[in-house]
Amino acid sequence: MASTASMFAKRMVEAERERLKDKERAARDMMEAVEGLRAAAGRLRAAVGVYMEMDSMTRARLGDLLDLTGVELRIAFDAKHELIREPADAPANDEPEREDDGGGHAGEPSLSGSPEGAVDGAEPSTAGAPPAW
Repeated sequence: MASTASMFAKRMVEAERERLKDKERAARDMMEAVEGLRAAAGRLRAAVGVYMEMDSMTRARLGDLLDLTGVELRIAFDAKHELIREPADAPANDEPEREDDGGGHAGEPSLSGSPEGAVDGAEPSTAGAPPAW
């Protein structure tokens, strides 16, 4: 009975190892794709910037000309790099991302540790509130 349990455990561990190898491969492929997306977005922004300096065209017209989707058009004109970050080797223009919410919201105010209704430690806004008298 002990050898059957041992063989079962070995097979379970081996199956788990294979699953983890597959997961590692998928994670590596995903990260490479993200890095490629960031690099491509940077090249698109640069190319659009150069073109727009030479030809005063509306964003919508350029989107129609290139047959861009709405998302692609927003990426092309995303000067603050909010939709897709710059590649890691380029200098960062925006604030570091917060780790507590998954990133991408560095400019959003935080209500934690503030007076009720206050943003980032400021006093609560009284705009629109009835007079206290």
